[in-house]
Amino acid sequence: MEKDILVQESTESKALAKRIIAVALVLVAAALLFALFNAGSAAGETDAGAVQGSVKMTEIDLNSMLDGYIDEVLVSEGDHVAKDQVLLRLDADIVQAKVWEAEAALGQAKAGLAQAEAARSAAQAVLTKAQNGARSEEVTQAKAQYDYAAKSYERMKNLLADGAISQNTFDEVEAKYLAAEAVYNEALSGARGEDIDAAAAQVQQASGAVEQYQATIKQAEAAVAEASSYLEHAEIKAPADGTVTAVNVEAGELVSTGMALASLRADDAAWLEVNVPETMLGKISEGQNVEFTLPAYADQIFRGKVTNVSQNPDFATKKATNENGAFDVLSYCVKIQPEDMEEQLYAGMTVLVNFNAGDEQ
Repeated sequence: MEKDILVQESTESKALAKRIIAVALVLVAAALLFALFNAGSAAGETDAGAVQGSVKMTEIDLNSMLDGYIDEVLVSEGDHVAKDQVLLRLDADIVQAKVWEAEAALGQAKAGLAQAEAARSAAQAVLTKAQNGARSEEVTQAKAQYDYAAKSYERMKNLLADGAISQNTFDEVEAKYLAAEAVYNEALSGARGEDIDAAAAQVQQASGAVEQYQATIKQAEAAVAEASSYLEHAEIKAPADGTVTAVNVEAGELVSTGMALASLRADDAAWLEVNVPETMLGKISEGQNVEFTLPAYADQIFRGKVTNVSQNPDFATKKATNENGAFDVLSYCVKIQPEDMEEQLYAGMTVLVNFNAGDEQ
């Protein structure tokens, strides 16, 4: 009995000791977390104005507006090129054929327009003559032809009566006589109303043909311009001075519209981009002077100026935090232009920007 009591007391002592050790461990862990929190807060206060970002440069992808085969690749990665320098050429035989086809259609349309304008001029002349009547010299000429036909008719009528000519011969002379008489009478009286209307209709019809050919010419000219534009795009040119950063195709390769053929980094001045939390926006403004450092150039401090503070948050880098209470902190993109910097910058370089340091300049 006494032995059992001693065993029970020993077990309870061990359990108590374990509980004491557990509590002690919890207190130690809490103390460590508190110390780390205080250290982090102190560090945050020390670097409150410093934000990490990167160096940015203008990167241009060169695409094709045509489907076809690469004829020539004239540059290599790393080459420095000038604006409008030809970098690649596509096989332009098919496009050239379309240009010639469009130019041929344009030539046909212009020829058709010339014919239509000539027909309109002729119809207008007929209409003018019908409206104004015959001129005096035309009346005189018509009378002379009529008098000659009348004399021939009387003479042939007598010969027919004597049996000296055939009936067919006489009929031909009579037909000429009647025609000359009609021409002479028309010259005297002028054109009839229906003749004037017919001539006016011919003018209107010819004018319609002219307008149609004019429209066709405009369409043909547009087709020529479009085909010529595609022909120009058979040459891929540098849009700016810069360095070729990638060549994605080789001669003989088949490419499609929109495919990235090469990439170019423009020689424009580099800039810095940092995403700052919204809690810092009250300390940042356009035109503000800042200082920044680059790991590539240790122990050097550079200066720059804020050129733009984005008005829209960068939701892609949105991060949840409880540092300022139970709300999320958004980030905003800030662009900075380096000033008086001779060192070489490369796209993507890491940069640490100090927004507070610039206030002391």
